Amino acid sequence: MREHRVDISVITVAYECRELLRAMLASLEGASRGRSFEVIVVDNASSDGVVEMLRSEWPTVAVVEMGENAGFARANNRGLARARGRYVMLLNPDTVAHDGSLSALADFLGSDPRAAVAAPRLLYPDLSDQGTARSFPTAAAAVFGRRSLMTRLFPRNRWSRRYLSGRERSDLVPFEVDWVSGAAMMVRRDAIDRVGGLDERFFMHWEDADWCHRMKDAGYSVHCVPAARIVHHEGGSRRGWPPRQLRAFHSGAYRYYAKHHAPWWSPLRYVAAAGLAARAALLIVRYHLVPHDRRVVERVR
Repeated sequence: MREHRVDISVITVAYECRELLRAMLASLEGASRGRSFEVIVVDNASSDGVVEMLRSEWPTVAVVEMGENAGFARANNRGLARARGRYVMLLNPDTVAHDGSLSALADFLGSDPRAAVAAPRLLYPDLSDQGTARSFPTAAAAVFGRRSLMTRLFPRNRWSRRYLSGRERSDLVPFEVDWVSGAAMMVRRDAIDRVGGLDERFFMHWEDADWCHRMKDAGYSVHCVPAARIVHHEGGSRRGWPPRQLRAFHSGAYRYYAKHHAPWWSPLRYVAAAGLAARAALLIVRYHLVPHDRRVVERVR
C-alpha cells in the first residue's frame, strides 16, 4: 500500500510560463490552508528560465525535466509517479487559487468515498464562470460546445446549457457532472492506483474527459465544488490556436470518440475522422490567413 506523506500533491506542467507559474505558486499556501502539500513541476523543455527560477526562488518545489515538449498527459504521469499525497491536484501554471480552494476539494473527497474527482469552479479573470464542468461530449458539442459560435451568440439555448453543466448555478452545493477540465482537478490517489493515470496517447486536449470517463466506468463519481474557486488565465499569453494545437485538439477528439463511443468495426469512426479532419483543416487555413491568429506563443494547455 502506498504511504501518503502529505495530504495534497500539486502537479503542474510547465512550458514557457515563468511569470504565470510564479503567481500560481504564490497562491498555494493560502489555497491549502490546514493541509500539508507538496509541489511537483514537470517542465516540457521551456526556454524562458522556468527551471532556473524554480531552483533559485522555490527550492522546496520538486522539478522534473522532460527534455522535450512531451505533452500534457505524459508529463502529468511523470509527476504522478513522484507524488506522495493522498489527493493529487492537477493545476495549470496559468491559474491562481483562491484561499482555501484546495483544502475544500480535499475535504469534499474525504467525505465521499465514491467521489474520485473534484474540481473547483473555474473562473475567468473577471470572475465569470469558465464553463469547464460539462456533460460528456457528443457530436452536438461541435455546435453547442463551450467555444462554439452558437454558444457565444445564444448562451442560454437549451443544448449549450445541457452540455455546460451547472454554469447558471449560484449556490455553493457540490454537484455531480460527467467531466471537468484538467486545468484544475483533484483526484483521489487510491482511485488513480485502481484506474491508472492519464492516457499518454493524447498529446493534449481530451485526456481529461477520457480520465473522467474511465473513473465513472470504474464506479466512481466526478463533482464540481463551487465553494472552491480558481481563476484560470486560459491559454496564458497565447492568442488564437496554432496549427500544432489545432491538430492535437482534433486528433484527441477523434481518439476520445473512437475509444468510448465507436468500436473498431463501426463506420462512424470514418465519419468522425473525416469531419474532424475537415474542421481542423479549415481552422488551420484560417490561422494562416488571419494575421491576429499568427501572433501565438505555443503552449501546452
